[in-house]
Amino acid sequence: MSLKPGNHIEKQVLPRNTYAYRIMGISAVVAALLISIADYLLEFHKEYGVSSTIVETAWVDMPSWRFSVSLYLCAFMIPFYLLGFWLLYKALCKSNKVIARVIFILFSYGVVMGAPLIHGVMSLNGVIYAYGIDQGLTHEFLVSLIEGRITGTILPVFLFHYIVTWVVAPVIVFMHIISGKSVFKRWTAFLNPLVFLIIGLVGLQVFPQVFVYLAPGSINKGNAAMFLLVTIYIWNRDD
Repeated sequence: MSLKPGNHIEKQVLPRNTYAYRIMGISAVVAALLISIADYLLEFHKEYGVSSTIVETAWVDMPSWRFSVSLYLCAFMIPFYLLGFWLLYKALCKSNKVIARVIFILFSYGVVMGAPLIHGVMSLNGVIYAYGIDQGLTHEFLVSLIEGRITGTILPVFLFHYIVTWVVAPVIVFMHIISGKSVFKRWTAFLNPLVFLIIGLVGLQVFPQVFVYLAPGSINKGNAAMFLLVTIYIWNRDD
């Protein structure tokens, strides 16, 4: 604000797109945090943090609402990731439009084609296993069904989604920012979903007592950090 003659206070007029960008950024950050919660509901167990097996016998002891709420959070929140990817694109365009477009396409396509499907199937696996055991089906039969048939069916989609979205795109983002050619400081390259995933996996091996609670949802915590970075950058911008 500025003072004018006559002691009138003139309100600062923000650029026309600023409020829209702020809403987009906040929405993306909140979505990523909620999907991190969805990951906890789907994956977390106090004894191991994130299971290293496809079928986990602990599903029998988990309340069914965990799988339902996890699925709902992912399905309804994933679309807001596109807003965060768009803001990342706008920021990276300042230094390299080609790289910015490639990153936006990879992130957006990979998330839309894979995230809700993969998360939904993983949520239903828990429901199927717990219900099957309750109905008298054997553990061996359910493992054969879930690991052999269901996982085998979606595996090509899972691999493509995972590699494109959480490996290739984050690596390009990391390399571009760490090079010092982007609008961001070099250290912010580590605010990256792949980096958070690696830290979570390594942490489980080195400090399991701590990372058993931190590792679940590592990728989406990284997304929240990346979206927060771009939200702070565009907070008062209109370009």
